[in-house]
Amino acid sequence: MLADECISQTQEKLIAMKILILNADLGYGGAEKMLAFLADSLADAGMDVTFLTYRDGNDSRRLSDSVKREHFELESEGGSIKEYIRTVAFLRKYIRREKFDLAIAFLLPSQVRLIPACKGTGTKVLLSQRGDPYHSEDYSHGKLISRLNDYLFGKADFYVFQTEKAKRFYPEKIRRKSTVIPNPVMPVKRTCSRTPGSTEKRIVSVGRLEIRQKRQDLLIEAFNKFSSEFPDYILEIYGGGEDEEKIRNLTAGNGKIRLKGVSSDIPRAIENAAMFVMTSDYEGIPNALAEAMSLGLPCISTDCSPGGAALLIENGKNGLLVPAGDVGKLAEAMRKYIDDPEFAEQMGRNATEKAETFSQEKILDQWVSVIGRG
Repeated sequence: MLADECISQTQEKLIAMKILILNADLGYGGAEKMLAFLADSLADAGMDVTFLTYRDGNDSRRLSDSVKREHFELESEGGSIKEYIRTVAFLRKYIRREKFDLAIAFLLPSQVRLIPACKGTGTKVLLSQRGDPYHSEDYSHGKLISRLNDYLFGKADFYVFQTEKAKRFYPEKIRRKSTVIPNPVMPVKRTCSRTPGSTEKRIVSVGRLEIRQKRQDLLIEAFNKFSSEFPDYILEIYGGGEDEEKIRNLTAGNGKIRLKGVSSDIPRAIENAAMFVMTSDYEGIPNALAEAMSLGLPCISTDCSPGGAALLIENGKNGLLVPAGDVGKLAEAMRKYIDDPEFAEQMGRNATEKAETFSQEKILDQWVSVIGRG
């Protein structure tokens, strides 16, 4: 009876919570996708959730009707120091007025605005590192701003990391307040069956077009090696981004490599491909890889830092992991799937089972447990 009463009290406390989720925009990125999942799930469970953006008000994702959606055009892309100060001042007044119990931010620009905005308001702050701290971004304003960002990041009440290795990057004072929660794998239903030999001769990759992280240059080089043995296969690269022109130049004159742009229905576009390949040097928990595994595609990924791909793929059991940056090993893994179709399809079936261990329900329970500490 006492345990039931404690559970009931916890549930009542959570439902009574007022939560702010802050992000620059509501775009296509993996962090935005996870933020939308969290906002929808918490609001649908009965919590009072506000999703606030301060740059681009054009939403690429639709939120649940249970989420209060707010947008204030406070900054341009990149944000000047003057705009930063204005944003923090506005958010501080807004947070004081609305009396949030907890505020959440996933990405650095929002995190370094949220921390000073919440100071002294009574609103607790939960920050989540979604990328790889071992590959820090370049700061256009120099080392001073970088150090200030690091200082502000260390002032939150709670932290969530996607892998243990990412958590270990930070000092003990942050690790003590941290929890590791991977991304959920959104269940994706197939519309066609897969059998050895029934798939199309396509290799597919999905991700932002950014060579520095996603390494489409590596993918193209490995495919060219593979293609010399298997000339009837094509490579399709889905996504958009800042390096589209560079990548297009790398594929110039090669009709077997096709940039497909942004698709509104990736599962239907890739579900009958021969395999899915991800070539990043670093990732959090890669959503595109997780969804390809959920579809039952034979998957190949680089063993990227800080261990998100390795969390999903057990090499040779439900997919193939190759060393990051290794063109030869990548081409060899592609060849292995084509040489042994039975093995490829077994990897796809096992991948689906692995994806089920990261169900939305299980991951949400972990988030609710962390949020309940507030």
